[in-house]
Amino acid sequence: MEGLIYLIINVLRVYAICILIGVFFQKKDISKWVFLFSYIVFFAVNSFLYLRFNTVIVNIASNLIPIFLITFLYNSKIWKKAFVTFLIYAMAMFWDSVVYAVFYALHMENVLVSMFVSTLMLFATALFGRSFMKQRLQVPSAIKAIYYFVLVFIPLGSIIIGYLAMLPWNIKSLIIAVILLLLNFFVFYLFDQIIISYKNQHELDLQKKQNEILKLQEQYSRQYVKNADQQYDSIRKIRHDMKDQLSVVYAMLSEGRMNDAMDYISRNVDIISSHYNIINTDSIIVNAVVNSKFTVAETVGINVQCSTVKKFDGIDEMDLCNILSNMLDNAITACMKIPEDKERFVTLEISCENKIYRFVVKNSINGSVLKNNRKLLTSKSDKKHHGFGVKIIREIAGKYKGRCEFFEQENVFCCMVTLMAK
Repeated sequence: MEGLIYLIINVLRVYAICILIGVFFQKKDISKWVFLFSYIVFFAVNSFLYLRFNTVIVNIASNLIPIFLITFLYNSKIWKKAFVTFLIYAMAMFWDSVVYAVFYALHMENVLVSMFVSTLMLFATALFGRSFMKQRLQVPSAIKAIYYFVLVFIPLGSIIIGYLAMLPWNIKSLIIAVILLLLNFFVFYLFDQIIISYKNQHELDLQKKQNEILKLQEQYSRQYVKNADQQYDSIRKIRHDMKDQLSVVYAMLSEGRMNDAMDYISRNVDIISSHYNIINTDSIIVNAVVNSKFTVAETVGINVQCSTVKKFDGIDEMDLCNILSNMLDNAITACMKIPEDKERFVTLEISCENKIYRFVVKNSINGSVLKNNRKLLTSKSDKKHHGFGVKIIREIAGKYKGRCEFFEQENVFCCMVTLMAK
């Protein structure tokens, strides 16, 4: 009869261990029958060895070895499997020691009853772990090592101290067990609060970064609207000029001056050709940004040149949009500070080799920029809504494990960005 009762209790104990292992690991994609059979074998071996031998060494081995083997049903590293095996056995030992101390102090020396109560406590711990501890174990990497240290050595130290202090078993032993239990709960509570505080700070930092990104997006939107207004103004100017040009051509044709009309058209054809597409890649975003920026540049008398690859595999289109728009905006803005009677140009070169993209934008300058403004701070009066271009370029370069360089060569300012395709 006692053997049957033990087997029933051990079923609950093995189930509690199953739940505890599931708290720490993710089960592999295996058949549920293989999973169930493994735990049945664990139960059978553990029960047989206990009922047949019932010695300390055999009991320890019949728990640690099967639990460790069971962990191979789950995805994890070997060291973590060994760690969790030890931790689960330490939990079971802890509740066995506490319950035995209480029963001994109350003169209730019934092994099966104390085993049943300690199993219930272990099962309650497993349920608590499944409900709460799984989320708690998502510890930030900065404090993960010390978290595992506390998780192992505080319960283990308590078990050792309790075992040494509880011989012989008496009221004093019961008091020590309760104090140790309360200290464990208190220490883990404090550590939990530290983790929560750390996570809250991390979330605040993340929110701050997201706010900065929103500011950058707002800045880009403002620049986009400004460029669109400039392009619209240039189109209106072209429409007005075209009307005048067509009037002149019409007058020449009416007078029969065919050769003069043809010559006039050939001399003024750049009015139309300046608004043809400058590039035509497989990326709509790249085409739109470069053609838009260069069209604006040409309308204000800046010469433009571009050579580029056709494909942009492995680079997010939004990142392409941001990096090209900011690189070209900075170059065009710098050129516009140069007097119109001086040379003003912007060139763009995009190349790719071994999945490493290189973006090079060069523009003419009227004097050294880096000498007077090494950090490339904005010269615009509205600092709140400007000055994000360089920061955006650097952040995108970092995102793709690349680099961003600014340098000058004989009145030419160069911005070179390399990106490693994902």
